[in-house]
Amino acid sequence: MMKALAAGLLMISAGCALADDPAAAKPAASAPADTRPPGQKLYARHCLPCHQADGYGVPNMQPAITDGTWVKSDPRALAMFVMTGGFNSGERKDSQNGNVMPPFAQLPDADLAQILTYIREKFGKGAPAVSAAEVADARSKLQKPPN
Repeated sequence: MMKALAAGLLMISAGCALADDPAAAKPAASAPADTRPPGQKLYARHCLPCHQADGYGVPNMQPAITDGTWVKSDPRALAMFVMTGGFNSGERKDSQNGNVMPPFAQLPDADLAQILTYIREKFGKGAPAVSAAEVADARSKLQKPPN
């Protein structure tokens, strides 16, 4: 009996549950599947910290994008704006916002198209989707740095 008691204590001290413990028989709960559209997931990763879930930004720090001119404008112009960080807004700091947008040219065309489509649908009163081809066309028109 002492051996059985010692074995049980050893299992418990090692973090193991006894076989008759009903909690031990339950499988671990898996995380719920993320069913958000890809553009919303990418927005959450790259844009949400500054522009917020409602698109109204952070007062005196980041601008609102809800109903913004750029959001509803030509998709190629919007793509160029985002890829250049607001047309290099740091160099022409003339706004009331304390922070400037970083450039997002490093993102693939398909990812940018999904983000911009989400932004236009959510914050641009349902403006049409942006295609990866439109982003690629905008990218091709960006000024290339001198060699």
